[in-house]
Amino acid sequence: MNCNHCKEKLDGYVDRELNNTEVLELKLHLDGCPPCADQYEFQAHLKRLVKVCCDKDQVPPAFREKLRQILL
Repeated sequence: MNCNHCKEKLDGYVDRELNNTEVLELKLHLDGCPPCADQYEFQAHLKRLVKVCCDKDQVPPAFREKLRQILL
């Protein structure tokens, strides 16, 4: 697996939507590629942060602005 293919699969990996073979290939790549591993950590952290913030009635304005900056 190369970095481009890994980046295409990261969302599915974070969301646990990949099959066992894809998971194994991605894990092997992440173990040997620090930049892709950093991207995975960022995406996983962002997903956890969104989940925590969305479980509340109100999204904090600072989080909303930070997310807007990231996504633009």
